[in-house]
Amino acid sequence: MPDPIGWPPDEAVIQAIHERYQREIVEELGLCPFARRSRELGRVHRPVFVSTCEHEPTPNEVARHLAELVAARADAEIVLLTFPVPPGHRWQRPQEFERFLVELRAAWAAVPPPREFYMVSFHPRLEPPADRPLTADSLVSLIRRSPDPVIQCVDAVLLDRVRRQAQASARERMIAELEARDPALAVLFAGSIAADPELSSDIARHNFAAHGAGPGRERLLEVLAEIMAARDRAYGFEG
Repeated sequence: MPDPIGWPPDEAVIQAIHERYQREIVEELGLCPFARRSRELGRVHRPVFVSTCEHEPTPNEVARHLAELVAARADAEIVLLTFPVPPGHRWQRPQEFERFLVELRAAWAAVPPPREFYMVSFHPRLEPPADRPLTADSLVSLIRRSPDPVIQCVDAVLLDRVRRQAQASARERMIAELEARDPALAVLFAGSIAADPELSSDIARHNFAAHGAGPGRERLLEVLAEIMAARDRAYGFEG
């Protein structure tokens, strides 16, 4: 299948579409607790790897590029590996792109020295299961509906630091609740209460409470649809 006329789009166009997703979805809807701070500090990077129907980047190529980027920018906290693909490309299917993510993780582990990143995929065609009610976990499929396939790489040191802060906040909330019921019990347990160690679970619960139903979900779907329509116009996918 040949590439569409005008493919690939200019990188500035791609960056603008994804910047809109970053600001209007991730930041303005409060979906990630550290995204805005990292961007404002200049620690978010978005290298673009455009594919055609005849060529796509290999896992080793992407791993080498990522290694060069973090060697040059030691303060990089979030790297958004972005993969625009034309209609008909195999990565238009989320399952195929997820396989590439698995291969990239293996390629990255072989790059010396292996700086640790947590890698997850985003994709414009992600859908929650249609045969059961939306949950905090399945809402992630909507939240990660990015304009193009993306692999988000979050620095492990940053994520661990945010996780510790979340654990400390959870611990304080638990003790405060105990104090409201039984101050003596709160003192007794102050040194032993374990906070929820799963930051991702905390974020998922927060996002589900805000956007799992009602006006919050309607607004999420509305903005996603607007961004996808803007992408189609910018990439020449309409018609």
